[in-house]
Amino acid sequence: MEFQALEPLTIEVADKYKEYFNKSETWIADNCPNSRFAWDQGYNYRYFIMEDCFCLISDGGVFTKPHFSLPLGELTVDKLTKILEKTSKIFEHENWPLIGLFIDEEYVELFNQVEGFDFEWSYNDDFSDYVYETDKLANLKGKDFRVKRNHVNKFIREYPDFNFRSLEKTDREKAVSLVRTWCEEKDIDCHDPNESDCGPIDTLFSYWDELDITGGAIYLHNDLIAFSMGSIIHDGEIGVLHFEKADPLYEGLYAVINQFIAFSDLEDTKYINREEDMGDPGLRVAKESYFPVKMIKKYRLEATKK
Repeated sequence: MEFQALEPLTIEVADKYKEYFNKSETWIADNCPNSRFAWDQGYNYRYFIMEDCFCLISDGGVFTKPHFSLPLGELTVDKLTKILEKTSKIFEHENWPLIGLFIDEEYVELFNQVEGFDFEWSYNDDFSDYVYETDKLANLKGKDFRVKRNHVNKFIREYPDFNFRSLEKTDREKAVSLVRTWCEEKDIDCHDPNESDCGPIDTLFSYWDELDITGGAIYLHNDLIAFSMGSIIHDGEIGVLHFEKADPLYEGLYAVINQFIAFSDLEDTKYINREEDMGDPGLRVAKESYFPVKMIKKYRLEATKK
C-alpha cells in the first residue's frame, strides 16, 4: 500500500482523532489534538484506522524523516502486532526505514512484546516534556518561587490597569500580530515553521470551533501583550500549554501569564505539561526554574523484521 493512498489528516476528522486520543494513555504534548492539528503543516500526516486505533504516518514533512506515531486507542499486544504489520508494508513500499516517534515510556514494554520485530530504542532529553503540579504554578509559594513572585508583583504594581481574561477566538488578529512583531525584531521568517510557531498559532485559532482550546490573554488598555494557548486532557487531570507569548518590553510578563493561566483556566487540573525546551539553553533554564515534578521522555524506535 502506498503512503499517498492513506487519508490525509484534516480538521474534518478532528472529532474522530479526539475520540481515539481520549482512549489512549499518552501524556506527550505532541499527541494532543490541538498540537497535532496546529503543527501538521510541518509533518504532513496521513492516517488509517485499524483495530479500533487511530494510526498516523508521516512522510517527514519539513520537520523530520518518515515515521509512524504512537497508535491512539486502547492498545494491546495483538492490536499493535497487526498495526505494525500493516505499517511495515507501507514503509517497505516507500523504501523507508521503519521508525516510530512520540512513544511514551509506558508503551515501550508493550512494543517489546510484539513478535516478529526487533526494536532499537532511544530518546533525546532536548525533546522531553516538562510536567509541573498545577497548584505550585498557581500559588508560587515558598522560597523556590520568590523570584517569580517578585516578577509578578512588580508587573502588577507598575501596570495596575492590565486585564487578564480567558483567550477568545476574537483575539486571533492581535495574537498573531504579537508573534509577527517579535519575529520581525529577531529577523526570523514567521512563515517558516522550522523557525517560528506563528503559522501553527494562526492555524490553531482558525480551528477554534473544531477543537477544544483553552488559554489566557493579558491586555494593557487595548493592546494584547501576552497570551497562552493550550489543552485540557484526560478527564481534566492534565493541562497542556502549547504556546505562550509575551511582549518582551514588559519585564516579568512571562511569569505573570504563567501564573494567571494556572490559577484560572487550568485551576482544576492536577498537572500542567509545558512541553519541551528543544535544547535551547535559555528555555531549559526557564523551565527548570519552575521545578518540574516529571519529565516525559518521547521515545524513538527503529524496527526491523526478524
